[in-house]
Amino acid sequence: MATKRAKKKTAKKRTARKAPRKRNAAPRTESHWLRNLLLALVLLAVILGGIYYFGSFDTRAKMEQWALGTLNIARTSGATPAPLAASLDTLYDRIPSSEGLLVEGGELGRSDDSVFLAGIPYSRQAIRALPQPSYTNLFSESRLQTACIALRLKDANQEEAQAEDRIQVDARVAQLTAHALTHGDWQAHPIAPAQALIRQHGARGAKDAQLATNHVPMTEAFATGVWAKVMREFTLRYPHRFGEVWLYLGPVYSSDSLKLASGILVPDAFYAIALDLTDAGGLRALALRIPSDAESKNLNDYLTSITQIEKRTGLQFLPELDFSIRDTLGNYVSPCVW
Repeated sequence: MATKRAKKKTAKKRTARKAPRKRNAAPRTESHWLRNLLLALVLLAVILGGIYYFGSFDTRAKMEQWALGTLNIARTSGATPAPLAASLDTLYDRIPSSEGLLVEGGELGRSDDSVFLAGIPYSRQAIRALPQPSYTNLFSESRLQTACIALRLKDANQEEAQAEDRIQVDARVAQLTAHALTHGDWQAHPIAPAQALIRQHGARGAKDAQLATNHVPMTEAFATGVWAKVMREFTLRYPHRFGEVWLYLGPVYSSDSLKLASGILVPDAFYAIALDLTDAGGLRALALRIPSDAESKNLNDYLTSITQIEKRTGLQFLPELDFSIRDTLGNYVSPCVW
């Protein structure tokens, strides 16, 4: 009789259940840390707000100056991204004392579209007005160079046009050519930048920017460095922030200024003056004088007064202002750029 082999029951192996992985506790810790930080910042803001609101006038002034100084360092840093700088500008402009010195402006500049505020600047030297649709050039006949480019920029819809590097001879000053403005490291560069004129006046602005009478000798490093930064601030950020600005731009010479082979003088420095009328009728001014060999892009290094620029250029700005008001504003040096 066949012996039945006993079948061994194969025991099923039980698959051991893996213990659930513990979630990384770092996000919860990080979230907890961030929440505490936000709460601390809110509490600090409430405390500072209370001190400011209930504090004395001196306390408020000191707090405002501290806030202005802190914001100014961050918003004027070349490393600050443009969107963040714009947000910091908004915070800066909301601080009451950020406007600096204000004098009575009244209805100046509100009744017409003149590029000049409080009158055409006077000059101790013979100058000739060369008006263009996008600016007016106060041109020095003796130096064959501009003494002042005056323009008025508004925060308006931006026009578009192609900017060209080719310099066009101004028929009113036919002897001034691109070649006459060029020698060695000195090249012809525009005082009023093409992009600013294009944004306001389109193709007409592009043509005005090309005129030789809008050009002066500059080194490439200066034109694309500190002067380009001044123009970005004055012609792009300021109209956007303040709605409208009046600008005076030009060269500064001395008795021993260098001469190119053509006899054209090389500027020792350049000036930039920005004028702003507030909604309440206050007038304020910002003045910079930048040496032609300047390397620093910190515009606070070049702050000066309108009076100092007048002494170096022979021009007198804002002639229609009352003498005492003009004297006060003219001698004022802003503690920092706007």
